[in-house]
Amino acid sequence: MVKVTFQPWEEIIVHERIKRDLKDLVKLKTLGFKTGQIAEVFLWAEGVVFVRTVMPPTDDVVRDQLKGVIHYSSVEYAKMPKFRKVIVSEGVTIPVVDVSGTSSLRDVARALKKQL
Repeated sequence: MVKVTFQPWEEIIVHERIKRDLKDLVKLKTLGFKTGQIAEVFLWAEGVVFVRTVMPPTDDVVRDQLKGVIHYSSVEYAKMPKFRKVIVSEGVTIPVVDVSGTSSLRDVARALKKQL
């Protein structure tokens, strides 16, 4: 039988956090999309909606990942007290995923919420 090991992330480093009003975040993330298209997924937990940009998998980034450290080059976030499955703006749909059950992403949301 194969040994299965669960090893949670030890640290998430956010190199730039960008706080926005929800309307502004939605507008920015739907720019260039046409009516009927689906934009990038938003993540939601703890009353915060956010979009993360991971760093490219360079040797250093992969080395850190193997040590349990994730690097986000940026996280854009806004206050959204109640979860909604989708946000529709000018005919563009943004799916929203409730990541409350994912401990690392829930912890990111909690840290961002302190910055609101």
